[in-house]
Amino acid sequence: MTSDTPPQVLRRQAVLRDAPAAVAGLIEPLLLEVAGPGAEPVSLTLDYGMAASPGAAVMVEAAVERATRTLVFAYGRLLTPEGGVVATGSAVFRRVTEGSKAV
Repeated sequence: MTSDTPPQVLRRQAVLRDAPAAVAGLIEPLLLEVAGPGAEPVSLTLDYGMAASPGAAVMVEAAVERATRTLVFAYGRLLTPEGGVVATGSAVFRRVTEGSKAV
């Protein structure tokens, strides 16, 4: 990815289960997917915005902010249908290859 290439943004529609724990369950899998195969989580940070009721329809989106040879920095958002921010998340993933796996 070059600096003039826009990041790929993954989007999924979902239904919010019991909040706030459900937020991590919706954002983290999409962050992992956008990080790519062989990625293992190093850290995940969530920041909560407006409240949303369990059962509410939401949109989950995630994109890679920056990637190096060994790390992927990704961010995601959980949005209401009107575009309100329910939560944001940022994560760091380690790229794991056969040679880098612990024995």
